[in-house]
Amino acid sequence: MTEDHEYETQREAVDEATAQRGLAIGILAGNTLTPRGDVVVPPYTVETLVENHLPVYVERGLGQGAGLIDLDYADAGAILAADADKLYRSSDLLVCLRPLSIEEMPQLRDHQILITPVRSDEVTADHLSVLQLKSATALSLRMIRNVEGGELLQDILLADGGAQVSGDALGDLLLSMIFPLVFNSRWQGASRENPALFQALYCYRGVLTREEIASRLQLPFQQIGDLL
Repeated sequence: MTEDHEYETQREAVDEATAQRGLAIGILAGNTLTPRGDVVVPPYTVETLVENHLPVYVERGLGQGAGLIDLDYADAGAILAADADKLYRSSDLLVCLRPLSIEEMPQLRDHQILITPVRSDEVTADHLSVLQLKSATALSLRMIRNVEGGELLQDILLADGGAQVSGDALGDLLLSMIFPLVFNSRWQGASRENPALFQALYCYRGVLTREEIASRLQLPFQQIGDLL
C-alpha cells in the first residue's frame, strides 16, 4: 500500500461528526461541460468552502478529466466518498457538472438543493415529478445570463487560457451561488446577495418556477415571488 493511499484512507476516516456542524455540500463526479470533461470544480473551491466551516463531500474521480487526483481534494479538506450514495445521503446541497438522469433523481433527499448544468429544454415532466415529490430546490448553471443576455456558463467554458482558467471561473461562480444559499435562512436574503440565483432557479421546494418550461411541458408553474 502506497503512502498516498494510506493518507487518503486516513482522510476518509475523518470524524464525520464534524460534518454535521454545518450545511453539508456534496460534489458528484461526472462531467458533460466539455467533450473531454476537463473543466472541473477546482480543489481551491473545496478549500474555500471548508475554510468557511462547511463540510464538503467529494465523490472519487471528480477531477479526473483535468488530471487531478483524489488526494488534491482531500488536501483541500474534502471528505472523499467512494460512490454517489454517500453524497446523496449526507449532503444538503448537491453540485453535479452534468444533468442527473431520471434513474438518479429518486436518490435525492427531501428538501435538498441541486445545482447542475441542465438546459431548459432537457428538463422533463418526470424530472420535475421527482423534484416535487422530494420538495427539492433545483438551479441550473446554464440558465444564468451574462450582461448581453447570453449564457454565462458558455462564456466561462470558452474563456481564454484553457481549461484551468475556465475551471477557476466555474469555481468562483459556484461559490457565488453556494454561499448565499447556505448562509441565508430565507431565499429572499440569498437572492438579494446574488440576483443570478433568480435566473438559475427553475424549481423551488418542488414547485416549478420557470414559465418557458411550464409552457413546453404544459404544466402549472408559480412565480418565485408568489411562493415567498
